[in-house]
Amino acid sequence: MKRALVTLTPPESKRLIAKAVVAMPEVQRALKEGFVYIATGTTAAYIAEEILGKEIEKEKWTIGTISNGRTCVTPKKTWPKHLVLYRGEPFDDPQEALRRMGPKDVFIKGANAIDINWNVAVFAAAPDGGTIGKTFGWTITKGVFTITPVSLEKFVPTPVEESAKLTGIYSFDWGTGLYAALVPIPHSHPVTEVEAYKILAGVEAVPIASGGAGGAEGSVTLVLQGDDEAMERAREITRAVKGEPPLKPYTEDCSVCPFAGICGLGSKTI
Repeated sequence: MKRALVTLTPPESKRLIAKAVVAMPEVQRALKEGFVYIATGTTAAYIAEEILGKEIEKEKWTIGTISNGRTCVTPKKTWPKHLVLYRGEPFDDPQEALRRMGPKDVFIKGANAIDINWNVAVFAAAPDGGTIGKTFGWTITKGVFTITPVSLEKFVPTPVEESAKLTGIYSFDWGTGLYAALVPIPHSHPVTEVEAYKILAGVEAVPIASGGAGGAEGSVTLVLQGDDEAMERAREITRAVKGEPPLKPYTEDCSVCPFAGICGLGSKTI
């Protein structure tokens, strides 16, 4: 049994998790035989890159974002479309895909929180529920295999079903950014750094510390354990993701933001 100490920055974790999600047998099967629906988000953007084999502007591959020290949105002119693939090829009608998807298909949606019970939740700020509001009913009722890629930088100690009760776009008197509801995704399969190392290398990953400074803010530090062969795979995978560049802050101008009325900055309550 060998052991290693590894620290991953948030971008490195996102790249690791993306590689693991693509390697999952459920995803590989769906890429060959059915639908893979990737909802927009920065972590999902890494998954899109791994599948498409090309670089995309990951900062712009989202609508809601936590950036520049606040909950916010990206500029409306850059809002992306979800990436939907059918048998590995682009499928242009996301709504039709949702109608046709079933248990052998895959839906991928990032998250803003993972709690002590490994339950996940995502922010929604649009009055119609945004992405999760428009897709949740389709995926949960038909048993679509739902994957939530989420780094342990987003770990929260409070169970998400409890913290969700405190939120809502009209629930706050003031704040430092966009108001949002926290929406649990109870039927999802979370993939963190722990699952990623298991999928890609067959090693046990135990998170032991978080945070840092000088570019390591939000980092996750893990102990990896496994036999010689598995740990060598883990070493190569770690080398492959180290040095992943940080994402650039990217937020909307408050003076033109369509969500200014439900934002502490936009409504000038702070």
